[in-house]
Amino acid sequence: MSSTVSLFVQLGLTIGLVLSSVLVFFYTERKGSAFIQDRLGPTQVGKFGLLQPLADLLKLAQKETIIPSGARRFLFLLAPFFVFAAVFSGFALLPLWSAFSSFIPVPGGLLLLLGVISLDAIAILMASYASQSKFPMLGAGRAVSQMVSYEVPLGISFLCFFWICNSAQLSDIQNFQIDKVGFSGSLTCPWHLLGIDPVNWGGIFQWNFLRFPILLFLLPGFFICILAESNRAPFDIPEGESEIVGGFHTEYSGYLWAIFFLAEYAMMLILSLIMSYLFFGGTASPIPHFGQYSGVNQASFFWLIGKAWFLGFAMIWIRWTLPRLRIDQLLKLCWKVLTPIALFVFLVCLLGK
Repeated sequence: MSSTVSLFVQLGLTIGLVLSSVLVFFYTERKGSAFIQDRLGPTQVGKFGLLQPLADLLKLAQKETIIPSGARRFLFLLAPFFVFAAVFSGFALLPLWSAFSSFIPVPGGLLLLLGVISLDAIAILMASYASQSKFPMLGAGRAVSQMVSYEVPLGISFLCFFWICNSAQLSDIQNFQIDKVGFSGSLTCPWHLLGIDPVNWGGIFQWNFLRFPILLFLLPGFFICILAESNRAPFDIPEGESEIVGGFHTEYSGYLWAIFFLAEYAMMLILSLIMSYLFFGGTASPIPHFGQYSGVNQASFFWLIGKAWFLGFAMIWIRWTLPRLRIDQLLKLCWKVLTPIALFVFLVCLLGK
């Protein structure tokens, strides 16, 4: 009975985390884009427009849902729920609440997580086909070609962490950056050549991206890949509202469109959490072990959320700063730039082991 209660508690915490993060991201999107474009943004609904996200969600819930007469009705209604289910299922594979209850690693670890959240591409295809419209089908074609390209360097990047940390589990990768474990070779961790041991310093120096400097070559490309995975600008090519109206969700309106909207922000959160686990220590504190800060340099769930929200804010900043890429530019970037870099880093990790 206690295990059942624990599962419901974790489910409630996860839903609360997703919804609160969506509201934070949405409000930041509105105010951040206004700041970048030199305007005020929402100011009327609540103090500083803080209630604007709730007002917008209420407006979307009240709008009429229009289903085109020629659409495949069942698939048309199923697609938004399928895409959100694929994204939300990924949170079950994250060790978010391991501090509150026992977390049982799932065989496959991070690779299984990538496979689960990648199912949203099937939902995009489903929505496009069910709409029976030209612009959604163009968006679906873009989504498939985009997914095939960026998931290659993303998967190779995962292999680098598996090899360095000797595990495919996010919980093990996180603990690797918290526990005082030894070095992993001269090429991946060359600090001993300078007489430096970042493990003894702890904090940010023990995080993967500083402890293994070769991963700094992987960091920009990995961030680009998660931008493409979440269909965020400048990689929102399957939507492309200035080119193909709205892409795969052109025919959607009302609460069905809102579910796509919610899934996009949930995808931002889960990918930011994954990047936090891999590069930035997960729940590990950035404060080193020396000094008088023993109370704040301990691992904490709030460190993890702070890192994930920071990465989410960076995604929003980039959206309103850079123009959208063409599909051929994205494919060239992934196949000719990101994939060779990921292969080079993986080769160094193999030799350094």
